[in-house]
Order: sequence, then structure tokens, then C-alpha cells
Amino acid sequence: MKVETAFVTDPELEDRYESHGNVAVEEVELDEPKDHEVLIDIEACGVCHSDWHVASGDAPMRHYPAAIGHEAAGTVEQVGDAVTHVEEGDSIVTSYIPCCGKCEPCSQGYQELCVRGQYLEKGPMMDGTFRYHRQETDEDIGQFVLLGVFSEKAVVHKDSVVPVMDHYPAEAACLTGCGVATGFGAAANRADIDAGATTVHFGFGGVGASAVQGAKISGADDIIVVEPKDQRREWAEEMGATRTVDPAEEDVLEVVDDITWGQMADHSFITVDVTSAETIGTALNTVGGRGETVMVAVAPGETDTIDFQGHGAGSVLGMEKELKGTIYGGWSPNYAIPNLLRMYDNGTLPLDDFVSKTYDLDGINDAFDDMLKGNIIRGVVKP
Repeated sequence: MKVETAFVTDPELEDRYESHGNVAVEEVELDEPKDHEVLIDIEACGVCHSDWHVASGDAPMRHYPAAIGHEAAGTVEQVGDAVTHVEEGDSIVTSYIPCCGKCEPCSQGYQELCVRGQYLEKGPMMDGTFRYHRQETDEDIGQFVLLGVFSEKAVVHKDSVVPVMDHYPAEAACLTGCGVATGFGAAANRADIDAGATTVHFGFGGVGASAVQGAKISGADDIIVVEPKDQRREWAEEMGATRTVDPAEEDVLEVVDDITWGQMADHSFITVDVTSAETIGTALNTVGGRGETVMVAVAPGETDTIDFQGHGAGSVLGMEKELKGTIYGGWSPNYAIPNLLRMYDNGTLPLDDFVSKTYDLDGINDAFDDMLKGNIIRGVVKP
């Protein structure tokens, strides 16, 4: 079948913060699903910085062209013979972590660390073949994280598909497939937030907004957001931040020191678009004794140090600080997605407020430009 799909042919950019319109949208050939696969009709797909990492080369695929998009909601159109947990007509959300349910991490309850993560940056499906094919050049198109769902339709592995109730608007539901699960979980799962805690958040995009919500629901009292963009600071205040900091105008360490009476924060979260040695060091400096920093943002491949900005690495040892990584917010997609949507139903998680703007598929480069310029919290593409 023929479908309109967005993909990247060349990840090399002079400036990783400008799109240069290098995401192509073309009519391509899409194969039928195989035994363990699902054909889905895409209704909405969130615009996530992880896709831009593939386009910019910060997190390159091993195969190009590469179809991007991984945060989708839609309807099952066809299933392969071995698929039993969804059927035609079911509403679903895609998970960028395929969960087999049988490997050691999955059996321990850590589906986000499923061994099938080894396939995410390769390009072909798990059997080594491709489902998208570029007609103009007779090239196979890889699928970022086995998805590539900036498309009218997509064929994906069954383990990347989570069934959900059919009453959720697709623009809200799709966000739980990556950004909201990652940011919310970073605060609610990876951090050990006690009631009354002070948290510092570096960056307020879709993931950063979700981390603020996770900290708020977990009982944090002071929630400090460090964000250089004026509009995003305004949004942060509307969505739960008790204090915002423009790093060009104020010293974040002085602000945290003042708010905490010198004790410094309990937790910090790195949710900027692209992190750096300096940001990691500053985030660690904002926390005090037994404080923890949760690193959510991707760093360029060349980043191999932490810059403590003259404060010294000894405080990590002497004050028992922790630096934690997180993938998918430290929880299992098959649990996280329906759980987050229940919170949305109950009014405790305002997913509608995350969606700043919607785009059609041909507007994908405009969506990335708005994301890179900080004009949106989360954009959503509706093919």
C-alpha cells in the first residue's frame, strides 16, 4: 500500500538547533504486517526531541533513510497471525520500548530495559527486513525505535503496541507513549521525592513539563524551573512551578541557596533539549547532602565529562550525592501508559495543556522549528 511518511535522509547538520527543513515527506510503499506485527492507522503523533536527535546526528541511526516519529496514538487496522493482545478496531498507543515480557528485565518488572532495546537504532524490523520502501530511489527506509510513525499508517511489532480505552482524544493519548511517561516517571519513579521536597528542573519542554507534574504529584513543595525562554517560563508557572529562573539573568545556585536557607535542593532533573557537561555539573551543584540528580536529556556523543563549574567533584563523595540515568521514566510502558491516562481521566494530569499546537504531516519541519525555538511545550502531528 502507499502512504505518506516523514523520514530523514541525511543527519548531518551545521547547527543541531535548526532544522533546515531536512525531514522529507513522500509517498512510500508500506508492506503488509507479518505474523508478529500490527498495521495501525495513525491519528496523532507527538513531536519529540528524540526524533530530532536522529535528524541532527546527536543519536544517529545505523541505517538511513530513517522514518521518524515514535509517540503515536491510533487504531488497529490489521494484525498478524501471532498477535493476540489487540484486534482490528482497537485503540492503541505506541511504546518506543518494545517489551517482550519474558527476558530478565521484563520478568523483574523493568520492561523499559527489555533486551529488545538492542533493535532500536538499527533501522530494520527485528527480522532484519524493512516495511517502508522509497519508490523514487528504490531504497529501504528504516524505522526509528522500530516505529517511524510520522505517517498515515505504519506496520510495527506487536510488542510496541499498548491497547487503551477508546474514549481518549488521540492528541492527549499519544503523549503518554514517550514524553509524559519519561518526564513524569523521572520524578515519580527514579527520584525518591518526600513531601515538602525542593526540586530543580533544567528545561521546560514536553518532558520537563511532565517532570514538574511528577514532582508536584509526588509531594514536592518548592519546584524551581530553570528555562531561558520567556514563554516557557510563563507556562512553567501556570503548570506548577513555584519559582522560575532565567539563567542569563540570575545565578541558579544563588536562587536555590536562598530558597532552601543554604541546604540546597533535594532533587534536580535535566530535561533540556540537549544537555552538556556544564548543565550536568550545575544540576549536581544545586542539590545538597544525599541529593540526587536525574539525567533525562540526551547528551551529544562527544560529551564525556562533567563540568562542576569550579565547585569540585568532591561534593559528590563528601555529601553522598547521586547521579541517576533514566529511560522511559523508570517504569514499564504497559503499566505507565494506561496509568497516566487514568490520571488524565481523573483530572490530575492535564495532558491537554501540554499540546501547544497541531500540524499536518506536511508541516513536520515547521513543528520541529517551533520545538527548537521553544515556541511550544509539545506539538502534535495529525497525518
